[in-house]
Amino acid sequence: MEFMLLFMERKGAPKGEPGGPAEMKKFAGELASQGKLRRGAPLVAESAGARVRVRDGKAFVSDGPFAESKEIVGGFWIIEAASREEAIEIARRCPHARHGVVEVHLVRWRDTAADPEKGIPFLFAFHTEPGLTDPDGSKMREMIGFGEALKRDGKFLETAPLAHDPPPARIEPRGGKTLVTDGPFAEAKETVGGYGLVRVASRAEAIDLAKRYPHAKWGRVEVREIMFFDPT
Repeated sequence: MEFMLLFMERKGAPKGEPGGPAEMKKFAGELASQGKLRRGAPLVAESAGARVRVRDGKAFVSDGPFAESKEIVGGFWIIEAASREEAIEIARRCPHARHGVVEVHLVRWRDTAADPEKGIPFLFAFHTEPGLTDPDGSKMREMIGFGEALKRDGKFLETAPLAHDPPPARIEPRGGKTLVTDGPFAEAKETVGGYGLVRVASRAEAIDLAKRYPHAKWGRVEVREIMFFDPT
């Protein structure tokens, strides 16, 4: 089973401990040596990101930082685990969980392509709103078809939808303890329902691509530049 760990950073909270990135790199290396790390990356600052949605054929772009968000994604890992319980345990052991939030999402399936290592890598986080459904699978088919076109253009790295059942979990520090909370999360107006990874020439091209992504018609697409990929 594969899981996505989202490393959330609370706005206004103290920054992670000195050496935090080094500890994350070390822990990522341990997971990689065990064959459990499939993909991972820290993200460039929120201020360099954008959020895109399309309504009635018109695209709306909001540049970061995102004032409406109390938390922001700082990075992600795709891990292999035998069970949801093991994935949560890995998240609990993650250095980020000492000062930030780690969300654990089951990956339904993951489609990948060889990395040409040309261009700038970007994460597209597909945000979903309450009530969004796909009873006949037409939305999923449209997303898959768009991904196939990106493969032909040499821009596609991978994509995956995230499961609603079992629900995601949140691991966060509180009062000196590590708490695990199962979703759905009542305070969240949106959740990340899937993601895509692409390589393009520039931020402007990434935003233009997000405007054309089918998901932008149903929810927001958050565009975030990837600093680098963790060795796997």
